[in-house]
Amino acid sequence: MPCPDFCFPVRHFSPAGAVLVERWLDERNPDVVLIEAPADASSLFSHLAHELTKPPVAVLAFTTSRPVRSLVFPFAVYSPEWVALRWALDRKRLVRGIDLPALAFLEHFKPVEFDEEEHEDAEAEDEDDPENTDEGADGEVAQPPADPTQALLDDPHEAIARIAGDLDHDAWWERSFESLDDHEAYRQAAFALGQQLRAVAPRDDDLTTQREAHMRWALDEARITKVKGKLPMVAVICGAYHAPALEAPAALSEAALRALPQAAGVLTLMPFSYERLSRQAGYGAGNQAPRWFEQRYWLGMAGQLASAPARHLAEVAAHLRREGQMRSSAEVIEAVCLAQGLASLQGGSAPVLAELRDAATTCLGQGDARVVAKALHAVEVGHAIGSLPPGVSRTALQDDFHACIAALKLERWRADKEQTLELDLREDRSVKTAAAAFRDRDRSTFLNRLTVLDIGFGATVIRPQHGTSKEAWRLRWTPDCEIRLAEASLVADSIEHATAFALAERLAAAEDVGQATAVLLQAADCQLADALGQALIRVQALSVEEAAFPAAAAGIADLAILIRYGSVRAVDPAPLRPILAQLHLRACLLLFGATVCDDAAALAIRLAIDRIHEATFLGEDGIDPERWLDAVRTVAASDSRHPFLSGYATGLLIERGRIDDEALDREVARRLSPGTEAGVGVAWFEGLVQRNRAALFMRRALWDCLARYVDDLDDEAFRRALLYLRRAFATFPPGEIRRVVAILAELWQDGGAELAKAVERPLDAAEVAQAAADLDGLDLL
Repeated sequence: MPCPDFCFPVRHFSPAGAVLVERWLDERNPDVVLIEAPADASSLFSHLAHELTKPPVAVLAFTTSRPVRSLVFPFAVYSPEWVALRWALDRKRLVRGIDLPALAFLEHFKPVEFDEEEHEDAEAEDEDDPENTDEGADGEVAQPPADPTQALLDDPHEAIARIAGDLDHDAWWERSFESLDDHEAYRQAAFALGQQLRAVAPRDDDLTTQREAHMRWALDEARITKVKGKLPMVAVICGAYHAPALEAPAALSEAALRALPQAAGVLTLMPFSYERLSRQAGYGAGNQAPRWFEQRYWLGMAGQLASAPARHLAEVAAHLRREGQMRSSAEVIEAVCLAQGLASLQGGSAPVLAELRDAATTCLGQGDARVVAKALHAVEVGHAIGSLPPGVSRTALQDDFHACIAALKLERWRADKEQTLELDLREDRSVKTAAAAFRDRDRSTFLNRLTVLDIGFGATVIRPQHGTSKEAWRLRWTPDCEIRLAEASLVADSIEHATAFALAERLAAAEDVGQATAVLLQAADCQLADALGQALIRVQALSVEEAAFPAAAAGIADLAILIRYGSVRAVDPAPLRPILAQLHLRACLLLFGATVCDDAAALAIRLAIDRIHEATFLGEDGIDPERWLDAVRTVAASDSRHPFLSGYATGLLIERGRIDDEALDREVARRLSPGTEAGVGVAWFEGLVQRNRAALFMRRALWDCLARYVDDLDDEAFRRALLYLRRAFATFPPGEIRRVVAILAELWQDGGAELAKAVERPLDAAEVAQAAADLDGLDLL
């Protein structure tokens, strides 16, 4: 059966289809244009005719209840549906979507609630039924019978490509369809493909049946609805698979249409990006290389499609030159010739993308795909981002976001590629207006609010020091950001109010003072005074009864940062100081009990100790350093605490000059005495050397005790001690390792030189294997 004259079957992102659809529409000149798009999106189409609308753009549908579910229906400049839509809008013709409403799609894909009891009952019935088994007579699981057509049924598109001798369906489609220059040939070939797919691998699912019934209903409605007093001429642009179903007799009835389940949701338009479009999965996308397809579209419109391979490879070479890798015109010519030769081997008239990649790798990358990978991505995918006019079918929160982007002059960072933005939060006194003087601080506030909302636009770059007046942000705008903005609009109409709502939720869920002070810090970074006040009340309430040492430490660290550097964001530190003092006192009382723990918890306790120790000596009123050092001294002297933490506490006392040489020598001799268990003694040493190693290198008695202690261990104890020793010395840089070797060489006058040489010489494979055998399977190498 030939393709009906009212229908133009396409692949959804086909540049040749887009070029030929326009020619076909010019020739047919229909009164009504129907495209495969959500029917409920038809009211949004008029916005796409605006002169400031720039594809790629998408229809976004999302639910109005949590958890939010969303779907996007993207358009690119080379989408046949986009070309048909713009053709109709430019000529004041009616244009409608004929697919199921987007809200019906959302309802269809709603997660099914899992009934655990019913599932267990079903499993029990299956186990009781001897016929419900895949095991054969010999007890082995029976395999499905081999079927030569199974691959065709599973994925007919890839099977067709393999039969034709191509690597994948994209290459086959590009070779077979994208070089066509006659719209009638394209129409008939696409329609025949759809017929064959329906015959070989029909989609019998309910969703496809509903979709096609809805398409037929929309077509019937368009045909019987008069336009300017007469029955209209209708044109339909839809996917090749659905085209043969348009003339089937059964359409969706009015009753079935009214009963169609739909989710409660909202439709809007959003900018899209080529980066996101290239990641759309599944047949029909045809969008693995959006920029390449766009280039083919424009060249096709200009009648210069034959120049596409040469232009593409020349752009790759130009990109390599910009990166400092010189490529000559001769190499580009060789690449074009190679691509054309590869196409001829496949019986094609022009190279497809896969052959252009191979040619670029061979001639421009000298056979190394890594050399041209970045350049190929740039010219195949690109960084294009669509745009919409201000206020066009967006939520109030999205409008607020874009208004803030404009006011803060962040437009150039709104790109689908990673960029770095440096901010100085201090007042810029070289400018005239207050807005410009504090622009960087306002930018930081805005980006911090987006971080709280999990929009995904930016992330701070970790710096070696805390709380300075400078920040660095890594920014990247993606369509996912727009989707999350739309989802955030369910709770508020502005970025500020949505952030306040999110912080209130986090504060209500905070179970310890550390979580509450994290919210306090975020409220300060977001410059939300009301949220800051509520968080302060919550922190004060939790600090009274806080029993977890790590949580108290986290709270102290956050409060110390806010007190010390809060002036950058105009935060008054006065209400924070009493809470910090109260929390510090509680941490001092909790330290001794917290240091009874296992090895895994000891690392977390050590980090908590570091946080408190750093905050203790910042000179804040109400914090007593002596009280903290007394608590540390109690842990250092105790034999009942975790030995790693006792050693670490001893290191802190050495660092602050609170233990003299004689006392330290006695403690080292006691901790590393021959009667001390290997795991205990070496774990204590591991904790000791985590701080202030320069001072420890000056204490010969320490290393003498360690050497004698290790010498006295039997073989089994030595193997256990190695675990701790390796962990202790693994944190030493090479220079410090050499100092340890020099000290031991002095202690071991016999063999010291050999030790130094052995440490510097790398082990060969045989020695590594022998060492592993000697260590009886311990994974130390």
